[in-house]
Amino acid sequence: MKSRRFLRALCLPALAVASICAQAPTAAAAPAKAQAPSGKVDATYNILLGGLTIGRFALDTEFDGKGYTITVRGTTSGVSRFVSDGKGYLKSSGRMIGTRVLPGAYLLDTSENGHRNSTVSMQMNAGNIQHVAAMPPLAKKADRVPLLPQHKRNIFDPLSAMIVPMKNGSTAGACNRTVPVFDGWQRFDVKLYYKGTAEVDGQDGSYKGSVVVCGARYVPVAGHRPTREAIEYMENNKALEVWLAPVEALGVMIPYRMQIGTEVGMLTIHASRFVGHSETQRASAE
Repeated sequence: MKSRRFLRALCLPALAVASICAQAPTAAAAPAKAQAPSGKVDATYNILLGGLTIGRFALDTEFDGKGYTITVRGTTSGVSRFVSDGKGYLKSSGRMIGTRVLPGAYLLDTSENGHRNSTVSMQMNAGNIQHVAAMPPLAKKADRVPLLPQHKRNIFDPLSAMIVPMKNGSTAGACNRTVPVFDGWQRFDVKLYYKGTAEVDGQDGSYKGSVVVCGARYVPVAGHRPTREAIEYMENNKALEVWLAPVEALGVMIPYRMQIGTEVGMLTIHASRFVGHSETQRASAE
């Protein structure tokens, strides 16, 4: 079915856009004595298409004072003719220096209807690709924009960009930036802009308070086929949005809600549970 194929093709770059809409500021590194955060953020998200729940995923972000590890495990359910039963596992790790996030490794493993669908393994040195393996490989097509060495330098993987350091404890500057991203197949930019703030009311200890709302535009750079319907749709898509929630104890922000307009309805990803704490807070609680 054309609509189902379109949604599958669209959601891969769109979900990547959603996950990196919150890219960290690229300000100069803080002095070496600055201590990176130590603690964790646990969150559970529901995925809805046109108001119908089609999946869920859990995000576990750990900080050890030197770096970070992000793990995401999720599933989708074929409750709609546009969605298949699927599973996904993603993991990213790297270092933090002041307000800079420096990716080191990224893994992705997804399956659809019980069969492996795609895998990515990337090794990086401060965002410069040292090794990448992505399956299935890109098919050779005359209209594909070639990936060149410069497209694999100074980039962010989709998960590392979910960490947004707060400069001097402030949420200002979370938007209004351009983010270079490489997902293993394609290199693209996400242009972010400030839209405003919103209030969220979490239950049972989940985050309650203000979030920063960023809009985004998708700009393909290399590895893509400009004439493909999903690429053209994403380039013209003005319904990309991310809400960033502050975790003040850790001095970072993490996406709370993401929105992606699709041909078959609005795709939303929002936190049903969002809890962050530092090691100091945990020790005090115990």
